[in-house]
Amino acid sequence: MKKVIYFFAAALLCLAGVNEAQAQKQMGGEKNLEFNFAPLGGNPIGVNGIRFRYFNSESSALRVNLFVGSSTTTTVTAQEGEFSPEDPTSPLLQSYDRAFDLTIRPGYEIHFEGTDRLSPYVGAEIDFGIGNTSTENENWGAQDPDDSPGDFVVWTDTTKDPYTRFGLNLLAGFDFYFADNVYLGAEFGYGFSVMSMGDTTVETDNQSAWGLNNLGDPDADLPDPTVNGSQFNVGPNVNGQIRLGFLFN
Repeated sequence: MKKVIYFFAAALLCLAGVNEAQAQKQMGGEKNLEFNFAPLGGNPIGVNGIRFRYFNSESSALRVNLFVGSSTTTTVTAQEGEFSPEDPTSPLLQSYDRAFDLTIRPGYEIHFEGTDRLSPYVGAEIDFGIGNTSTENENWGAQDPDDSPGDFVVWTDTTKDPYTRFGLNLLAGFDFYFADNVYLGAEFGYGFSVMSMGDTTVETDNQSAWGLNNLGDPDADLPDPTVNGSQFNVGPNVNGQIRLGFLFN
């Protein structure tokens, strides 16, 4: 709570300092980077991708938002010795949930006169993204019907689900310059997106072990890809955080 009080006190002092002077906003030719700002949240400053703008004039800007992210969650599915406590001891087994997302949003803004420190704008952006989720499971078992536990091996099976997204957003927002070339802003929009789900596939690094342990046949084939559908969304979208950015040449 003390940190929040200190922040608002500093913000008020900062804004008071510029009341008697005009804060410089874009004139054309500047470049711009910005962050997401949530003063009351657990992480006050965050980055939801990198947003870059280039003001090709005082009243217009080219923009692009780029996000590349990946994550891996590891879960222990079997402790060492859980299946075979004596020699041969069964190994520790784990599963890995992975996700990857690449999003790029190019767009264009038209800025209005506003006031000395306020720059309202409207614009549009294209939303394009690709990604996938997967789950990899470690297993321990025979790869031949005659195998004894001493011949068992660790093998993996992986289920993958890719997707592609395309959309278009109409935007409206503002930048309020509380100091030279530094602003706080907000933005909302209305648009649509179509997400196409790719085929679900199953892969393994040991097909004979997979076939024997899943279907009782070491010569069994992996399942055919599962065809998935698509998802269509239309409606308003809002950035729930304050935008904090700065201009540079």
